[in-house]
Amino acid sequence: MLSTKITEINDKACNVAWSPLKSCPDLIALGTKDSGGVGFEDYGGELDLYNLNLGGSAPILLKTVKTANRFGSLAWSDIGFIVGGMTDGNLCLWKYNDLLLDNGGSDQPTNLKVHNAEIKSLEFHPLAPHKLASGSSDGQVVILDLSQSPPTTEILPPSSNVEVTKIAWNTQVEHIIAVAHADGLVCVWDLKQMKPWCQLRSPESISDIEWNPTRGLHLVTASSDDRNPIIKLWDLRSSTSMPLATLSGHSQGILSIDWCPHDESLLLSAGKDNRTILWDLFTLKPIADVPNDSETLNQPVDQTLVENSASTIYGSAAVAQQKRYHVQWSPLKRGVLVTCSLDRKVQAHSVNGLVTKCGRPPKWLKPRSGVTCGFGGSVISFGITDKRVKIYTAVEQPNLLQASQVFEESKSMATTDYCSQAAAKSVLPSDKNIWSFMNVIFQANARSELVQHLGFSPDAIQRAATDFSEKDDVTDGVSQMSLNEKPMSAGAEKAIQDALVVGNFEAAVECCFRTGNLADALILASCGGADLWQKNTRTVLCK
Repeated sequence: MLSTKITEINDKACNVAWSPLKSCPDLIALGTKDSGGVGFEDYGGELDLYNLNLGGSAPILLKTVKTANRFGSLAWSDIGFIVGGMTDGNLCLWKYNDLLLDNGGSDQPTNLKVHNAEIKSLEFHPLAPHKLASGSSDGQVVILDLSQSPPTTEILPPSSNVEVTKIAWNTQVEHIIAVAHADGLVCVWDLKQMKPWCQLRSPESISDIEWNPTRGLHLVTASSDDRNPIIKLWDLRSSTSMPLATLSGHSQGILSIDWCPHDESLLLSAGKDNRTILWDLFTLKPIADVPNDSETLNQPVDQTLVENSASTIYGSAAVAQQKRYHVQWSPLKRGVLVTCSLDRKVQAHSVNGLVTKCGRPPKWLKPRSGVTCGFGGSVISFGITDKRVKIYTAVEQPNLLQASQVFEESKSMATTDYCSQAAAKSVLPSDKNIWSFMNVIFQANARSELVQHLGFSPDAIQRAATDFSEKDDVTDGVSQMSLNEKPMSAGAEKAIQDALVVGNFEAAVECCFRTGNLADALILASCGGADLWQKNTRTVLCK
């Protein structure tokens, strides 16, 4: 089994309170539940401050303060108050900063007599840390305001005379508080109206209750009854008589539960069956057990052993002593919890390796911000301060972006207009020539426009070719033709080439006839179409 233990404090049967101060997240306060003396010498209890030193070696004892009575409960506020609920009904208030000073008077607490019976539960308000609620074994609930001097008290009307097992402030609404009694009654109070908002009744004894850390209408209750050791999840919007879900996994009564403040899908429960279960509230199934020191004690007992043998008796006693009566998540260290067991051990565990067995990472391991990139410079991001997904474009080459935007806008323009516009904006002559040429190419009469763009005049070329004559003034080249043709002059070649460039085969053939080049005339006539071929072959044969 995967080991989760980080460190431990031995020989301490106590109540535990984590430090909520960000400056000292590894600190815990311990208030002894049994005698602080040796043997029958009973002089009350002790308040101990420990630095668990989670990233180092052994825990470090910072301070010990003796008290006249033992602790029934313990709480630590965000504003630095450490408050002990004593067995005689008194509240003992210390200031954390004063406890660490080395003067004689700093150890003495402020005593407030608020109950006539043992104080079984204390809890500071998560939204208003100067408010403290206390519940006693005679069913009385008192609300204190520590911001006043002296602190003011307000007693809730009695809803039950049975022991208060747990008080829990609502995590979202300041004036809502839940009180659990040992007879199975859970009363949700509206402090503005000073009357119950609703009541949950159960045939089993309720040992613990917890509010959802993010949803103010979700509540869990734990049963300490061995006959029906279950955890009920309530949605107070829908029903106060039928739970939303029921978690079954313990074989004996449940002593303590705690809802993870960093991931609302995780819940811890410790039971009389020597199991500490980590629950997945999304699937409503156990994820894993937080192991005890000796895994062999959890192995099945060999039935061949004699039932009354010493090994069986002492083995069962060892298992019973390892029962955990309290579990509590750290309010600052994600995935870290503390447990208290009957064998007088306070242990710190990390469940970061266990929570992944549910098939998904815990909330604190999920990325709280991220970014991804797409085509066209698109960037999508999300962060922890803004619950929105942002989509924007990252530009590395602004000139290229501007050019592409202009090009996209030009799709609505005619191609020739765009080319003319680009040519007008061109700085380099070569660019201007290229865009001008492209403008000509996309014209409807591209051939004739291209000829003019290149500087040729079809009319002038036609006249030059048809009226061409050599220096010897040959006017009728056909009568002069023979099989032994003379070389063509440079002037004639120029006239014929120009005529071919502008596509005027008829003028080129006429020029060949006028210069007496019969073969060239017939070849060019064959390229000028059937009519030109027939016309010129007839002319040659007639002559």
